[in-house]
Amino acid sequence: MLKPIFINNQINLSGIKYLFNRYIKTIVKINFIFVITFTVYFLLSPTVYHSKVSFYANYSESPQGSLAGILPSGILGGGFGYNNLSFSIQNYLSSELFLLEMVNDKYIFDDKKISLTERWGSNYNDFSTINPLTILKRINFNFGYNSNLSSTEKKEIYASSMLKNSLKFSEDRRSLLNTISINIKGDPKIGKQILEKVYRSIITFSSDIVNIKASEKKEFILNRLLEVETSLESAENEMLKFSQENKQIQNSPILILTQQRLQKDITLYNQLYFTLSDQLELAKINEKDNTTSFFLLEKPITLRTTQQGSFASNLLQNLLFLNFTILTLIIFVKRKELIHL
Repeated sequence: MLKPIFINNQINLSGIKYLFNRYIKTIVKINFIFVITFTVYFLLSPTVYHSKVSFYANYSESPQGSLAGILPSGILGGGFGYNNLSFSIQNYLSSELFLLEMVNDKYIFDDKKISLTERWGSNYNDFSTINPLTILKRINFNFGYNSNLSSTEKKEIYASSMLKNSLKFSEDRRSLLNTISINIKGDPKIGKQILEKVYRSIITFSSDIVNIKASEKKEFILNRLLEVETSLESAENEMLKFSQENKQIQNSPILILTQQRLQKDITLYNQLYFTLSDQLELAKINEKDNTTSFFLLEKPITLRTTQQGSFASNLLQNLLFLNFTILTLIIFVKRKELIHL
């Protein structure tokens, strides 16, 4: 007969002590068997391979010469002075756009080209593992699927989740040195392949940003150039009409001032026209430009990691989970004896 551990919503310390003494031998035996099993499993499990790539993201050229530099940034219209659009690499690595691109791309596994969706996704409903945390995670993951998803979509989601959890990103904010790493079990080559595609994907996305914004800028400049050209022609026509109607203006201050104002408009529109023409050519170049601000420091490489570093933490986490589960089951089964409300 057990002593209650809860009496009238209060903790009974003597009951907890009695419960501990009653089941301590059983719990120790279970823990011992689990430690032995976990150690054997850990030693026999596939080797973890660590791959990484490092690159800078702050390369920039000196500004190209342009008449736009002598004009205020807003004189050409809203948004024209906008030169750069930064993006977060970490956010990009977590985006569905990137993850689906990566898991559906082809990689070489055992001399065969298959996708990560095919390689990893097939395990989305596989619970044959002795790691209770892994089983629990997979069960929880499967409960999260929408009922109308196909098996292919479930494989994509599972493979994307595995890739997202495997990729690690770090950035040195002073030097802007970025490092992306990944841990892969059992295959020393796939990690390097993935990081090569990850780096190329970041480069492509960065170039696309520049090209798309340059295309938008080009369209804006073309429209603005037509407006300026129309205004310039109008100002020149007014000057021509004024000159034809006023042959002698030397003795008329009003006519002289009017002529100066007309000439000032023509000069301004001429400056704007040549500046916009200059910027239009730059926008056309940027629209096709595939260079980026990234500079590769260390190409994707694969290093074999030691398993000792993660063994203790993994064992401790699993022991805590195991003992919590055992105590929960004991309290649930013996709840009538242990809890007196």
